[in-house]
Amino acid sequence: MRKPVSLLLMALLLLVVVAPVMAFEPIDNLIASGKMSNNDVYMIWVDLLSSSNGTVTSTVYKTVNEDATFQIHNVTPQPYGGANGAKDKLSRFFLYLGNNNRHDTVMGLKGGTPDETVAGYVYGERKNEIINTYVGGIVECLGNPALWTSDSGDSSPTNATTAKEDKKTDAWAGKYLATTFEIGTATYSVLSAGDTTAINNKPEVKTMDVAPYIKGARTYVPVRYLAYSLGVAEDAVTWDGNSRKVGISKNNTNIALVIGSPVMQVNKKPITMDASPEITGDRTFLPARWVAEALGAKVEWDDATRTITINM
Repeated sequence: MRKPVSLLLMALLLLVVVAPVMAFEPIDNLIASGKMSNNDVYMIWVDLLSSSNGTVTSTVYKTVNEDATFQIHNVTPQPYGGANGAKDKLSRFFLYLGNNNRHDTVMGLKGGTPDETVAGYVYGERKNEIINTYVGGIVECLGNPALWTSDSGDSSPTNATTAKEDKKTDAWAGKYLATTFEIGTATYSVLSAGDTTAINNKPEVKTMDVAPYIKGARTYVPVRYLAYSLGVAEDAVTWDGNSRKVGISKNNTNIALVIGSPVMQVNKKPITMDASPEITGDRTFLPARWVAEALGAKVEWDDATRTITINM
């Protein structure tokens, strides 16, 4: 694969890589150097141009010498663009790894320039392990169109991909002290316990692929990000497509909600809410206050800023 050297391309890549955590000095330094990698930051570049013919190519750049490892992956033939195309699947897989390893790793993704590529940076002590997990999961990711199912209302991989993750991926659970969601905005801010990226105890801004909204005077938040804010481990959020039921478990509390039903089961005890879970734009949204308070969180609404803050 031809090594991309355009500084403009690298600048565009940086915009997405560091956007969730604002400016990030190690990646800034790498971009300024004009290199693909250094000893602190590694890069993964996946060429999807031949995905319709059943192959994609990955190149991993490591160390200050830009040591490159090149692999060709045989995958299920598919277009690289469009919803559930190769680019969409690999981008979600990358973001999934980033979300689940955020406690000790910074990952950033750029999938739009050029259209037939997915590229990203990985920073942290476990960068080698995480990049290997990503590269090792490419074939499965592009060989199974159900990795991210639209009927689940979520963007999480199936258990097959989850099994590839490191056992430490749930270490973020319980880390957030406060999470603030703004209505109509696909970003949220978090204040974390012992978070070195939250400089001077300032909240860290992160991104979502959908935005919270208000319906019937209730705030609806996508289930995955609501789970993050409540310190719920990844494998403690379940979806039953047949019954359209969402399960959430934390410590000794087990919650079950059914799409369209105002009845929430908390440890098998029915509680009638004044709102019902629903699927909007292929994402499952839950009434935030009801779920958060069931797990012992304190919820605050700021009418002036149209924000909801969940305090653990």
